[in-house]
Amino acid sequence: MTDIPKKGSKEWIRNEKIINNNPHLKQMRDKAEGFSGKLGQTHGGKGSARRNANEDAYAEGWDRIFGKKDKK
Repeated sequence: MTDIPKKGSKEWIRNEKIINNNPHLKQMRDKAEGFSGKLGQTHGGKGSARRNANEDAYAEGWDRIFGKKDKK
């Protein structure tokens, strides 16, 4: 196995460019250096908030789909 070039050297920079252009190599490098991938959704998306604030229509639709629940 060859020696790893010193960080910041011309050879290291060349290798980093090659690694960054290849998703598989980038994933393997990150894994070897202890970086983890995305841990999941980091921002809102579909379903994070209702777009319209028509609570009556929402409640009516809920009741129509799931049936009216008796409040005890």
